[in-house]
Amino acid sequence: MSARFDVRAYREPRPKPGLIRLLGPVNRALMLRGALRLRSIDLPAADLARLRSAVHPGTAAFLGPNHPEFTTDWLIDKEISCLCSPLMAHWASYEIVNGSPLSQRFWLANNLIANAPGGDGKSYSVRWARAGHGVLLHPEGTATWQSERTSPLLPGIVDMAWDAAEQVRAAAESRPVYVVPLVWKLVFTGDASKGLLREMALIERALGLPSGGERVGERFAALMRHTLAARCRALELPLPPPSLAYFAAQSATRMAIRERLTERHGEFDTDMTRVQHRLRAAIRRQLKTDGDEAAAKRDRALVTELQRLHSFDPELYDRPTLTQEQIAENLKRVRSALVTRGWKNALHNLVPVAVAPRVAHVRVPAPIDVSASLASALSTGRDPAEARAGLLEALHAKLQTGLDRLGAELAPLQDARRVPLPLHERTDEHAGN
Repeated sequence: MSARFDVRAYREPRPKPGLIRLLGPVNRALMLRGALRLRSIDLPAADLARLRSAVHPGTAAFLGPNHPEFTTDWLIDKEISCLCSPLMAHWASYEIVNGSPLSQRFWLANNLIANAPGGDGKSYSVRWARAGHGVLLHPEGTATWQSERTSPLLPGIVDMAWDAAEQVRAAAESRPVYVVPLVWKLVFTGDASKGLLREMALIERALGLPSGGERVGERFAALMRHTLAARCRALELPLPPPSLAYFAAQSATRMAIRERLTERHGEFDTDMTRVQHRLRAAIRRQLKTDGDEAAAKRDRALVTELQRLHSFDPELYDRPTLTQEQIAENLKRVRSALVTRGWKNALHNLVPVAVAPRVAHVRVPAPIDVSASLASALSTGRDPAEARAGLLEALHAKLQTGLDRLGAELAPLQDARRVPLPLHERTDEHAGN
């Protein structure tokens, strides 16, 4: 009798170069241009040259892009690897890599590294990077569904690069080790109003919400208000007073969720990248203790809603107008979190098709020389942990600065299609557009 397949078990990738190279043009034509409606990738020659100078057989490179979407990001990752190192390894969720025995074989053959708990993916990554192929992982950890701000970073990319630099130094190799930041934004090629209205109509029907009208901004505002109220009722949370402005009501609901989860699982901090994983682990432990599946289901729903509300951050979205891309990313966040019943929705949430054609604008900030940082730490006696923390801060700064510059560059393409937002409340100087 065969052993039971364990979705959380780590298996080392077994890359098949022929399959990997074959899937490059298939990914480009069938997935990016076809399924995901990505018309082109805008990567200037200078940025491509910077990428290729850091990722080639003579270096050990760890690439760290921002993570604004799910699936689309990985397919863009794949296209980028085709431009500099086709056999590059890519990190992915173990739920994707280990979805089934068949999918596991396919993804391991495509050199995907599953982030399985307790797995040996870091060691494999260091070996693969030292072999000159490069390793790509998203240091934000999870898709953010927003394209303006870099979330707090997980330290894995820096830790692996530091380990690689130490091994290269111990082996007296001349190979430089880099952390390579990449940033991108996805911009509609034209007016996406019709697609946005269709998406909102689908969400309204799926959640049993009333229609908010035929103007994008007004309908989006109504959708967010109705969704907040519906989730409060479904999760048995206090319903905010109708007189309360939207973002104030959202803040009150977030506090109510935190209080409910704290009562059951103890205090937790505000970094949602880490909190969602810690809370889900705490829920699993509690379920093993009391066997209360209904309570665990409610707690998981509360975590999902806390994450959704946290992501609709007034610092980003409480503005007089939003771009159509900002409206679209929030609709995808609502849909992926709440519209999950049936195979069609499951497929869409796995491959979230854009509401209108887009272009991916990709930029490559200057790589971070980890070998130089290691040599400096050794020569000055600096604490390695402090040096690694400094590298992570430098990566975060490069990603955020890169996004800011790219946003300013693309603003003329987006500003003409901005949408008035009736939810807008802030009057301070930071509200911006």
